[in-house]
Amino acid sequence: MKILNSELGQYLRELRKGKGQTLHQVSVGTDIDSPLLSKLERGERLPTAEQIKKLAKHYKVAETDLKIKATAERIIKEYGVNDTTYEAVNLVMEQITPYIKK
Repeated sequence: MKILNSELGQYLRELRKGKGQTLHQVSVGTDIDSPLLSKLERGERLPTAEQIKKLAKHYKVAETDLKIKATAERIIKEYGVNDTTYEAVNLVMEQITPYIKK
């Protein structure tokens, strides 16, 4: 199942190509097998927390950025793109805003 507009997958592909690396080279550098890396880039799978950590380290990007993209895609994959999901995300924002501003 492809995730709608997999921003994370596209971002991972751009990082890899920007470094001029093959999937095999990333696989060696992250200890994540090439077929799985390919699925991540195509948006067919989402990385685990451990895989996010390895990818962030390999590409020298903020782990938080990858976690944010993965979390957003998990929500969309689980609940879809609809009014209910939109309202739920807005409710979460309202509930966490007081904690973020501290």
